[in-house]
Amino acid sequence: MCGIAGLIYKQGKQVSLETLERMGDSIAHRGPNASGTFFENHVGFVHRRLSILDLSEAGNQPYQSECKRYVLVFNGEIFNFKEFYPELKNKGYVFHSTSDTEVLLYLLMEYGLQVLERLNGFFAFSFWDREKQELTLVRDRFGVKPLFVYSDSELFTFGSEPKAIFQAGAKKEMNDQALPELFYYRYVSGERTMFKGVKRILPGYQIKVNAEGEVIEEKRWFSLKDEAQKHAAISNPYDWYEETFDKSIAYRMISDVPVGTLLSGGLDSSSVLYSQVNQGYKGLSAWNISFQNYQHDESTVASQFAKSLDVDFYTKEFKGEELMGLVLESIKNHDEPLMHLQDGHILGISRFAKEKVSVLLSGEGADEILGGYVRYKVHDKAWRYQLLQALQYVPDRFLNTDRLKKMKRYLKSGNEDFQMMSNSNEIFLSDFDGMGVQLGDLNVEFRQRILEEAKSLYPSNRFRQLLYLEQHTHLYTLNDRNDRTTMGASIECRDPFLDPNLVIGTASLEDKYFDSEGKGKKLLFNSIGKHLPDYITKHPKIGLSVPWNEYFLKQEEFKSHFDQLEKSPIFEAPIFQKMNIKKIKADFVQDNTQNYGLIRQFFFLSLWHKVHFE
Repeated sequence: MCGIAGLIYKQGKQVSLETLERMGDSIAHRGPNASGTFFENHVGFVHRRLSILDLSEAGNQPYQSECKRYVLVFNGEIFNFKEFYPELKNKGYVFHSTSDTEVLLYLLMEYGLQVLERLNGFFAFSFWDREKQELTLVRDRFGVKPLFVYSDSELFTFGSEPKAIFQAGAKKEMNDQALPELFYYRYVSGERTMFKGVKRILPGYQIKVNAEGEVIEEKRWFSLKDEAQKHAAISNPYDWYEETFDKSIAYRMISDVPVGTLLSGGLDSSSVLYSQVNQGYKGLSAWNISFQNYQHDESTVASQFAKSLDVDFYTKEFKGEELMGLVLESIKNHDEPLMHLQDGHILGISRFAKEKVSVLLSGEGADEILGGYVRYKVHDKAWRYQLLQALQYVPDRFLNTDRLKKMKRYLKSGNEDFQMMSNSNEIFLSDFDGMGVQLGDLNVEFRQRILEEAKSLYPSNRFRQLLYLEQHTHLYTLNDRNDRTTMGASIECRDPFLDPNLVIGTASLEDKYFDSEGKGKKLLFNSIGKHLPDYITKHPKIGLSVPWNEYFLKQEEFKSHFDQLEKSPIFEAPIFQKMNIKKIKADFVQDNTQNYGLIRQFFFLSLWHKVHFE
């Protein structure tokens, strides 16, 4: 796991070591163990290394072929790299390290980009062909590893994080056009980012750039729809899932440094830890975020489970000044505004874990792949969806839970397609009724394109269409969060549920394996779940829930910013002109839960603007 960056000057300017070092230093947290550069004439690359496999200098990058034609800078892991040794050795390749980087270099030299479909791992890399004077940039299937690009009249540049791009000379400006989408959905989708001119390479895509810094090809190398359609039939899905999950765990335990596990106490992370122990791995540790005196705290359950498996258990609570510092640091690390709002906590627990491990396994992705969120149930049965339509016409005073009130707002937000695009939202179009607010460009086109792809794969199942949409939107934001927070502590985070064999195979299954029967993640409950104790499998789903309401109103470090919220320069943007932020704050203080999503957005947008532009 590392940080990568590079640039091509378009008008013949010579790349300097100083520029590359600046770019590398900006992402030093991604790779504190070694730094390396390659540059000639108007082209240059920099690599910051977090040593995980082959801790010797032989694993340092940039990695250049013996013939000197090819230069590779690589961020990520190829978990099945050892399986390629026999065929590469038979073809005459001689190895000088035990790193997956060298294997990847030789695979690209031998097979070109066609080899990507054979790789099991997560990655973002650049591959420079000095003879052709051609640069290839590639991002993994599910966007676990980030990669951003920028181009203007003077240069083309890329980096693991936008901050490296700005050090290359790109101007740091807010992308005002993306602000409505960010505010409504909490993130911007597709290639767009919150910085003018900065784009993200989409997961499963590759681009080629010529010596003049012009993009000459953009190609999708991985399509979940295509792979699911051609996947062989799975005869016993529950046995298959458990066997494939165990293999995914085994891959992600490959490391030359200690490995720990993020353990919330829920089904997903508990399944990860169970598989590790069941396969005989020793020296394990579990890391947990606690919320003392909070109804959603799961540290007791997590501790009980870890101790039952004889696994070392560590938990820590974050609040007050420490948490505010972690939040501000997370905003700096993430570059773009925080969406999920547990970033500070995950950064904190990662930093705590760094004292003993350099790799953490996570349960991320299980809900999006297997259908674990309660919010998905709106669309899992046609009769249920039709029945729920009546909620739109029920006065709020007759709806006795916040969940029902939120459901009403959701159902009023538009047609079913638009509702599905808003499924992970905290705010909805109906929240702006009476304000005269025009949100503007919500970038619906990208989401609609993914949804149409989902409809062609699952033409009669809205529930699975929604999962497919979430896997190409919401899941990417979770991957971004995990990358920035763990790498902010120089920790590599690995996600067993996102193994390509698991994801593709699961996507190919019949609809009946997604019938929730009152509980989501049927595949997981009926495979690994059958080995887990009742206090895990029957425990109400909570997730990593953070008491932000309490923080805003009762913890001084957050309350002081909350009190001055409306003074932030970001609220001078047109989208906010007709919003009475003072009144929305007052309603929130009076426990109007409908305004919670708005307040949370206001709070973190203003913090983001303060960190990056003030």
